[in-house]
Amino acid sequence: MDKSLPVMVCLHGMTGDSRSFWELKNQLMEDFDLILLDLPGHGDTEPLPSEEDYHFTSLSKRIFEDIHTRTHENFYILGHSWGADLALHIAKEFPDRIKGLVLIDGGYVFPEMVEGLTKEKALSDWANYIDSSKYHSWGEIVNVYEAYTTRPWDKNLDSIILTNFKKVDDHYVLKADRQSLLAIIKAFYLEPCSITYPHIECPVLLFHATLPPTDLPRQKGLEKMKNELQKVTVTGIENTRHNLHWDRPERVAAEIRDWKKRRK
Repeated sequence: MDKSLPVMVCLHGMTGDSRSFWELKNQLMEDFDLILLDLPGHGDTEPLPSEEDYHFTSLSKRIFEDIHTRTHENFYILGHSWGADLALHIAKEFPDRIKGLVLIDGGYVFPEMVEGLTKEKALSDWANYIDSSKYHSWGEIVNVYEAYTTRPWDKNLDSIILTNFKKVDDHYVLKADRQSLLAIIKAFYLEPCSITYPHIECPVLLFHATLPPTDLPRQKGLEKMKNELQKVTVTGIENTRHNLHWDRPERVAAEIRDWKKRRK
């Protein structure tokens, strides 16, 4: 650890792991002392025993305890997707320890802003997605994941998603634990991200995707966050989808550095 640098904890999204931030880490390693975590049921971290353990209030406390074993300094949190929601809940529970939040396309849309998306439908959709994510070759995986980024596929992106999968018999499947994923979906409905907004005291930098150009849930979520968070900076990066840190890692890192400098 470089104690001369501020600590930033990085929390990935569902089905991912800490390698999701591999390129962004290389861009920010001279600006922050980075702590990258594999969240429960993902990467090399075992699933938690019960669904209740994935409730945001419970999980945020568990993650904070893990962070506390690694640093006693106040810290930033960078979160993507589900990780962004977790970042907000951690900041709600431990406001005195959080220096700022960087949210990458999360913490402002799902599920509240998606009209008609009931818990039952979300669970059904996710169960179908998990069960259908079976691939007979790495090329099949790449063919699917190419649609998740706006940049041409390359070896770096291969490396980022490599540990998201495991080989079972003659095919690849998601490494993330099925029951953990479904428990997380339930948690979104029990404790939606907006309940944290009145309790967020630290500065927040939110990156949002710009594709597709017209997205009503995104628009509604951005307006709510702007209206309810006192210290929020909202940045949309052109030609990006949900994985902005894959699409434009250099630009995301530059915006984070500029935001941090403006806070001094």
